[in-house]
Amino acid sequence: MSTTPQTSPTAAPKQNRRKKARAIMASGLVLGVGAAVTLAAWSDTAWGVSEFGTAGSDFNIQAHFNATEGWNEFVTKDKAGTMQFGPASKSLVPGVPVYQLVGLHENKGNLGADITIAQQSVASNALTSKVAVSIAELGGGSTPPSNCSSAASFTTVGTLAAPTTSTTRVEKNDYKWLCFRAELAPTAGLDSAGIAPAPVFWNFDAQSDDA
Repeated sequence: MSTTPQTSPTAAPKQNRRKKARAIMASGLVLGVGAAVTLAAWSDTAWGVSEFGTAGSDFNIQAHFNATEGWNEFVTKDKAGTMQFGPASKSLVPGVPVYQLVGLHENKGNLGADITIAQQSVASNALTSKVAVSIAELGGGSTPPSNCSSAASFTTVGTLAAPTTSTTRVEKNDYKWLCFRAELAPTAGLDSAGIAPAPVFWNFDAQSDDA
């Protein structure tokens, strides 16, 4: 004789509650997926791009020492421009100065530059300590000035044996002309006579701190 199990009065409400809980959980999962889709549909974004380089901030200084060589880079000692100081520079006379016109030009048009002028003698002898060197600023412009002479206002920068550095400035896309003067001391004696010419190098070191 078989009998059908009877559900207790207290078990039935519990089963109903579990069914409702499962239904709510299932509904919640569906709502969760729907909420994710809704959020994606309401999101947005934007992109920006920029470029960085130095092509617009370079500068370049050219020099002019004589009409034959013209404007050029002259970037190393081996390719130095010729500072002639006139034919008398190789046969100096006490108290008689010789002159050299030097042009500087910034040709990129982006930045100006401060230029430090330093001198290097190849060898020191009885002559180099008695040759005074002075420099005068003559102004700008692309045309070489004609007043590189005793009429210029000079500042002494030392001797060939013991020079001091000096500075000047060239603005962007501008020119600066300098007049160099070298003079054997009027008191030079016989120990300064008959000395063979020796090269002296001049370095024009340009640095820019323009914003």
